[in-house]
Amino acid sequence: RNRLPPSLTSEDVQTVSNHVAWRWFENLRNPVLAKASMWKFADRILDSMERKVRVECERVKCNGDGSKVGQLIVRSNVGKEGLDVECEEEPLLCIYSAHDSTLIGMLCILQLEQPTEWPEYGSYLKIELIREEMDEDADAGTGEQTKVMNHWVRFSLNGEILRSTWLKDENGENAIMVPLEKLKEMIHLEHDMEEELESSGLGLKFRWNKGLIVESNEAQ
Repeated sequence: RNRLPPSLTSEDVQTVSNHVAWRWFENLRNPVLAKASMWKFADRILDSMERKVRVECERVKCNGDGSKVGQLIVRSNVGKEGLDVECEEEPLLCIYSAHDSTLIGMLCILQLEQPTEWPEYGSYLKIELIREEMDEDADAGTGEQTKVMNHWVRFSLNGEILRSTWLKDENGENAIMVPLEKLKEMIHLEHDMEEELESSGLGLKFRWNKGLIVESNEAQ
């Protein structure tokens, strides 16, 4: 936009931007720091995905007087068997507005490939929940139209697929999609971080556990 002072070039701005991006990624690559900053947000997103998978909402047919048209019944594998509860159906699309630094934090806690540039204004991280099904022709005789095999999660930044660095596919490469169950387990893994104090030379050990950072009893 030609608003830079004469002493500052576009190349200077790009150099500073690249350095800032490097510092953010370098710090948040540590799983303790990444989870300390982004765990609640990431866990909320995965919880909504799990609810979508766990709860099956079925529309109740008209009972004659029309009172139950469009009403929803939950059939869940959680709680008492056979219990029907009225509910609101989980949305198919959730949109969150956040800063560019929040996107960086999400990429780090989800352990995704690092983009080549700092996310520009208007960038978007898309997290897709994909249901793997088997049609009735492949599973004849069950009486079901489809059989759900697994649920996968896929990530992309501004339309570019990002692979997961913590899980390999059958070819030994970073996975394009990861199972929802394994992703949830990874988010909840405990981690240790040891920090050496320059003044004393002693080391402090911290542990991330269930959304909290605590000082480990093993600190020397």
